[in-house]
Amino acid sequence: MPDLLAQLHTINVFKDVIVPAAAALGALWVATRKFRRERLWQDKYVSYQRVIEAVEAIRYWGEEVSSDAHMLPAIGDFGGKTPYEFYAAAQREVVKQASVGTLLLSAQFVAKLGEFNSKLYQARFAESEEHYDDESDAHFGYGSHASKVSTIADTYLSQLISLARKDLGA
Repeated sequence: MPDLLAQLHTINVFKDVIVPAAAALGALWVATRKFRRERLWQDKYVSYQRVIEAVEAIRYWGEEVSSDAHMLPAIGDFGGKTPYEFYAAAQREVVKQASVGTLLLSAQFVAKLGEFNSKLYQARFAESEEHYDDESDAHFGYGSHASKVSTIADTYLSQLISLARKDLGA
């Protein structure tokens, strides 16, 4: 009879302590995995958003500077920055993510971003090779360069958005 009581006591301990503890540990493991997966998705989303906003800022800069150089109506709002500072900040974000973006961003996206960055440098180099005798010609040439930058950014913007949406599962 005492063996039966000892066995019943063991079963009660198992039922009352070990099963709930194992269930709690299992739930903690599942919740932690889910939290990490969601946090990674959130971090990727923020990184994609920053890069795409930077590319759009470069496109906006090109449109505004081109319009100004060709004496067309322009908004001219660069968030309290000079046009150069605005462009430089956006360009810096693109360069940074093209270099270290593979930490969070897809390899295809980073490759396309590197291609975009290369096109921007090619356009800048081509503009630096131009020599203008007249200051008004130089201003007009700068506007033409800005228009090329805007076209390059516009071309890559839709491709980058598609790659980001594909990686995020949207």
